[in-house]
Amino acid sequence: MTDLPPASEAAPAKPTPWWLWPHVLSLEAPLVAVLWQRALAHAHGIRLTPLLDVGLALACWVIYVIDRTLDTFAAKNIGELDARHAFYHRHRRGLMLGVIPPALTLLAWMAFYVIPEGVLWQAVGLSLLVALYLASWSAQGSRISRDVFIAIAGLGGIMLISRMPLPAGYRFSLSLLVLAVMVLSFLRHLDIRMGNVMPKELTAALLFAMGCTTSTRFLAMPEHWLEPVLESLLLALLFACNLHGISCREQGTDHDRRHPPLVLGTLVFALAMLWLIEFGVLEHALHGPACAVLGAAVLHALVHGSRKRFSVDAYRVLADLALIVPLPLAWL
Repeated sequence: MTDLPPASEAAPAKPTPWWLWPHVLSLEAPLVAVLWQRALAHAHGIRLTPLLDVGLALACWVIYVIDRTLDTFAAKNIGELDARHAFYHRHRRGLMLGVIPPALTLLAWMAFYVIPEGVLWQAVGLSLLVALYLASWSAQGSRISRDVFIAIAGLGGIMLISRMPLPAGYRFSLSLLVLAVMVLSFLRHLDIRMGNVMPKELTAALLFAMGCTTSTRFLAMPEHWLEPVLESLLLALLFACNLHGISCREQGTDHDRRHPPLVLGTLVFALAMLWLIEFGVLEHALHGPACAVLGAAVLHALVHGSRKRFSVDAYRVLADLALIVPLPLAWL
């Protein structure tokens, strides 16, 4: 008599509802990124070529696909994977061999022939941080080989940044970010320290915010770097609320108690920026984005407060919708 397969493998896969497919296919992040890029462009009074939206959407989608595909290699029990990771586990060979390489090739072509040079160099700097992020949080294998890869990539990235035709202040800030990611990557085996210093959600939120603001940060040509830094930080806090809230709903652990202070801090930061804009300390171009972030944070708080009424999948969708529903406020 043959042994029966584990229950997790024998049970048929649950059908995926239609409203969850954008999340399963990693289409929600590119949509959020493009809509926020458009809102920021309007707030700063600049026009973006549609190809910049295509480039941002494709880059964002590729990063998410790589991240989620790499996550499946760490799965010990396939039956416990959510619908998103189960999809990437089933199709990871086709994705890694037939989808990701041509997508990266198309991105490279756009980088050399479509994207403006100034935006390109900022994107290259950001891609170095993304590579370190993926190597630190997603890549599996020997810790020694991972650390060696991170060290080589980080030091090579810093050398490349020093040669970029960018303002000295931006090169310095980008180099500091690379060093910070390298240090935190080396400490990843100390899970408690990593969780307290730079949670994965906060790291991903910061990189996502920098990606959304790359084009406007260059094309708006700000006289000072204070406004772009504050704008990126404001968006990073909002995206951190989204990612951390989803993590809390998925895990249901005690770190859920850290979420209200994060949301409150985002609300306070947005209100403080609006107050500084009102008194002329900051440029009025930040008024629309600050209003949109404030509305999105309030909507996120309402969704998170009712989280027990929704399934985990429904919460993910509603949390993502909370990021884009208040975007019309950016046109104020």
